[in-house]
Amino acid sequence: MTPLKRMVHILSVLLILPVLLSIPIHGGPLVLPHQSSIEEITLQDDAFHGRGSLPFIEWWYFDAKLDNGYSLVLGVQVLNIFARGIVTTRLTMYHQGSLLIKSYEKYFLRDFSASSEVPSVFIAGDQVILGTYDTANDRFFYTVTIKTPEGAVDLQFNGCTKGWKRQQQTGDWWAVVLPRATVSGTITINNETMNVTGTGYHDHNWGIGPRVALHFGWFWGTCNSTTYTVTWAEIRTTRLTELPIMVLNIKDAGYLEIPSETIWFSTDNLSFDHFRRIPWFFNIETITEHVFLVIDMEVISMDHTEMLGFINYWRYHVRCTGTIMVDGHVETVEGISIMEYLRFR
Repeated sequence: MTPLKRMVHILSVLLILPVLLSIPIHGGPLVLPHQSSIEEITLQDDAFHGRGSLPFIEWWYFDAKLDNGYSLVLGVQVLNIFARGIVTTRLTMYHQGSLLIKSYEKYFLRDFSASSEVPSVFIAGDQVILGTYDTANDRFFYTVTIKTPEGAVDLQFNGCTKGWKRQQQTGDWWAVVLPRATVSGTITINNETMNVTGTGYHDHNWGIGPRVALHFGWFWGTCNSTTYTVTWAEIRTTRLTELPIMVLNIKDAGYLEIPSETIWFSTDNLSFDHFRRIPWFFNIETITEHVFLVIDMEVISMDHTEMLGFINYWRYHVRCTGTIMVDGHVETVEGISIMEYLRFR
């Protein structure tokens, strides 16, 4: 076993052990902090947070749906325990939803450097993420560059919606920095470089400790109409209980947080994959004083990844169809989106 693989397994055990020790023997419910509402975001929120000697996982995530039929997901993850750890990069590329490249690179923590003031991430001397704030247009602008033997991306994400953040029940933070962005730049596949444009998304999670694995898992996704962007999640606190989250962004304007008690999420068309029943159809709905929303998500394709030896992760390409009405203004949802399903058990 290589040193990095050995470290991954050791860190996985050390992170999950406090979770197992914290589960009540009598099997009673876990008492979690109260639900927090979303808050305004700053550029520093997307910088590196780290937690010194305490165990944590932190990651930056980007995805893009490109106009030429390609799509991609890329990210940087930092896994740390007792001031030692690893850093990984992931680049996954698709064409019409079909998997083309799935690259996973591991590095020692000493190969990683990041600012705690602005989103600036270097790995092995190369800058991977750089985020800035455009004061003239009141929006965030990012450059993201990752190179692998199979392919590469050099993309610019220009935000066109307000970002927001919220602290989850387990104490970790979820910052949706770019609910929606215009994307431009180049992608390289098998030594062929293409100029591309499209629509993107970016979020950042930090302060993730062992307690997060007490959840059963979660679903997450986004959908767009001309003016509106919906970011939603269904946190499965247990196999049978859930906490729905939804925020509706208005292009070039602000956002609306949807009360969880007015959100209905359902799944259908279950089938077995990697020894688990997973859905192939999703529906999300809400009715509030200002918003009416009904969106169906039909699965086009799916790929599976196992992380840290015990986490199962499915990434979907889905065809979104539906209607969004905000204060009487109606728009149609029609297009391809990326969503995920993560399970801890």
